[in-house]
Amino acid sequence: MNVMDTARDVESARILDALPTAVVCLDADDAITYANIAAETLLGRSSALLRGRSLSDLVPEDSQLIDLVERARRRGGVVSGRDVELGGPSVARKSVDVTAAIEDGQVLVNMVEVRARLENDSHGESATMAEVARILGHEVKNPLAGIVGAAQLLRRKARDDQQALLTLIREEGDRIGRIVDRFAAFETFFRPRPRATNIHEVLDSVIGLTSASFGAEVKLGVQFDPSLPDIEADPDHIHEACLNLVKNAAEASIAGPRAPKVFVSTRYRLGVRFTEKEGRQARGALEISVKDNGAGVPSALSGRVFDPFFTTKSDGVGIGLAVVAEIVSAHGGFVELDNSSDGACFRLLLPIILPKDGAA
Repeated sequence: MNVMDTARDVESARILDALPTAVVCLDADDAITYANIAAETLLGRSSALLRGRSLSDLVPEDSQLIDLVERARRRGGVVSGRDVELGGPSVARKSVDVTAAIEDGQVLVNMVEVRARLENDSHGESATMAEVARILGHEVKNPLAGIVGAAQLLRRKARDDQQALLTLIREEGDRIGRIVDRFAAFETFFRPRPRATNIHEVLDSVIGLTSASFGAEVKLGVQFDPSLPDIEADPDHIHEACLNLVKNAAEASIAGPRAPKVFVSTRYRLGVRFTEKEGRQARGALEISVKDNGAGVPSALSGRVFDPFFTTKSDGVGIGLAVVAEIVSAHGGFVELDNSSDGACFRLLLPIILPKDGAA
């Protein structure tokens, strides 16, 4: 039974209509075949008026929403974007979080208005989270200081072949300390501190950490494009996003049916549309790919992998990929998932921003 048939089924339509998020199904020509009640509200049209209309009738052809749908269809995977601008001749301007996924030949688009998402975080919940953050920050930093101090002492007597690991402990301790400070100040991943960042230096650190944790079990491969320029990014946040992906890939490959392998690569990618930022346009995308050779994400669940607290692991909490999506979105980028029984490949697309004077 395909998505269109499911939508026509009374019971399935009732379930979709009960969802608080907007769900729209598109056929091969980007014509709307189904829209639930939340989608009617978001788009300002009844389902009867929306059915049969092309997505380009509702939003401009250069809309990021159309770009997300095209990339999901082209790659046959899942694409997630945060704070995507929605608006057109017949749709009021607003920002939405979007996930687009292929299901039975159609594109299933899930949209959540950013304002609604933020309003769900009540003042009381924010105050409680801030207090938890302060307590957690205090409790983490005390043992962390001991770990870093012990590593410093060990370096004085360590052999040359041990120095790299002790340096790694110290550097990661410092990085965790910075994250804890920001967390204790209730500063979220929505507020990156961008500076000129060499993405390969970040990835080298991630690979080093993963090798220390999984090196005996997982074969790690890399292929970096040395011509890529520095990008404006928060290196701690990008480090966190990439570490989450590589760690997940390592765990998936270990649990898979083949000898565990993880491959990390970078490249320049044309044809990706980004929102203009402060009068500055992107000149393409820097792509970071993390591919494993595990069993892949179950196809029925692939559209939910970026949802907070959703996990396919028995001991997981469902935070890692949601954090990845938030970090990349805060940097104006997107996340893509290519998924098959041969493994999963996550791609981070980050904008390469032109300087304000327009020079390359």
